[in-house]
Amino acid sequence: MREVTVSGYLAERLRQNGVAHLFGVPGDFTSTLIDGLLAGGQQRWVGSPNELNAGYAADAYARRRGLAAVVTTYGVGELSCLNAIAGAYAEQVPVVQITGAPATGAAGKLLHQTLADGDLGHFARAYREVTAATEVLTHEHAAEQIDAALATALATSRPVYLSVPADVADTMTDAERLATPLRTNRVDAAALAAFANAARNLLKTKDGQVTVVAGHEVERRQATRELRALVEAGPLPFVTLVSSKGCVDEDHPCFAGVYWGDLGVKSARHAVDQAAVLITVGTLMTDVVAGAFTARNDPAATIDIRGTSARVADETFEGVPMHAALAALTGLASDYATLPAAGLPASAVLGYRAEEEHGPVTDALTQISLWESLEEWLPRNSTLLAEIGTAFWGAVSITFPRNTAFVAQPVWSSTGYTLPAALGAGLAEPQRRPVLVIGDGAAQMTAQELGTMAANGLAPVVLVVNNAGYTIERVRHRPAASYHDVAPWNWSGIVRSMAPHAHTYRVTSRSELRAALSNASAVPDRMVFVEAVLPSADTPPMLRRLAGRH
Repeated sequence: MREVTVSGYLAERLRQNGVAHLFGVPGDFTSTLIDGLLAGGQQRWVGSPNELNAGYAADAYARRRGLAAVVTTYGVGELSCLNAIAGAYAEQVPVVQITGAPATGAAGKLLHQTLADGDLGHFARAYREVTAATEVLTHEHAAEQIDAALATALATSRPVYLSVPADVADTMTDAERLATPLRTNRVDAAALAAFANAARNLLKTKDGQVTVVAGHEVERRQATRELRALVEAGPLPFVTLVSSKGCVDEDHPCFAGVYWGDLGVKSARHAVDQAAVLITVGTLMTDVVAGAFTARNDPAATIDIRGTSARVADETFEGVPMHAALAALTGLASDYATLPAAGLPASAVLGYRAEEEHGPVTDALTQISLWESLEEWLPRNSTLLAEIGTAFWGAVSITFPRNTAFVAQPVWSSTGYTLPAALGAGLAEPQRRPVLVIGDGAAQMTAQELGTMAANGLAPVVLVVNNAGYTIERVRHRPAASYHDVAPWNWSGIVRSMAPHAHTYRVTSRSELRAALSNASAVPDRMVFVEAVLPSADTPPMLRRLAGRH
């Protein structure tokens, strides 16, 4: 029987599922584990200044690549990462949290980096609340436990937790298991047939326009191709949510805009409100995503597709994965009420440019002129990352060029997420240049990763919106309160200290911003950092509309 160490087994399973990098921070209980993970050369280590940042980076990596892993030490390290893993759970991202733990014989001992009570199970129990599977590996069953956890991560698109005791990491295990791929989602043929029949009956009963609503799980499940086939089979009007913007190119003739309940553009509202049947695909209608809960909620007229199940009106079908459900609906194209051949007018989706939201065009740098300038400049094939503050609400208001990847965190909304996420996204897809827009308050939380990006040879365009604090919080409550302010930083000096070859700019006008972005295009192999100084009370129109509902 061919054998391999437990850590080597884990590394190979990760490689088989697309993981080429390990994010993390080493610690007292990780040495044997990390050495074993890296021994076979399957992954490259990407060290971060802290575990929270490493978890954020792994989250974005998994969004773009399908799976990611972050390695921390027991207690102090894994608790620092807990917020990032909770975010991955909320946003349905398959991250493997790997903890290097004390040896199995240490139970009952008063060790450092523990709660000094002899109980080594505290933190595994904590992780059960924010993961789809939690495993403390044993000598006898480590390979089976690894396989079960990774299969769960892939099947559920949620994070999992592996605690690897120091003495288990180099235990030998059966390598023959590696020849058998992990089992993830299976199709229940009977359930799929029943789903298709129920969907056909609903479509015939309702007999009217069918509109597709695409949510963020479409990209998590890597089902964009099947979604597009469904839309084009009708053809059917489709909308995306703010959480799934860009999952299909926005110049598609069937695209009706970003749907945001009563707060969104008219074309998207019309496409949803006038539909006899809604096909919702991977949607999660939280308060922010649903336009302060103003989105249409009509289960009796809805075909709802999830990652591993589907629902037609009040009937649920388990064992019907998203890919299979979309293919079945595509096969029912003759039951759709189709769009005219000309499709939807592209101008219908551009509700953001309403005159009442703009005023006269000047050289002043405002939220509107900033995002107009970015929209004009943003290259195809980029990854746009927008922090949940004013940056997110500006980003979802513009039209993306073709093949734009979009990374944001509207459900968990953890401030500072996107700067480390730019590291993860850039390593996951080196052919795409990360373009990060983040407020100064958020950037101060996780700015260390600028150094990590430089050390790993990434060349992102980073635009920090300097509005002297947490403007998104100013919108919600007491705009003049001092607790919304942050200390001013010398951003150019800080960036040069971490990334000496970066090009840095400080802009205060529309023309200066456009010049800086033009210069960024001229140096695709260098980090470009732009500090854009804006009024502290200036906000994107969509954020103002949301604030008016709270």
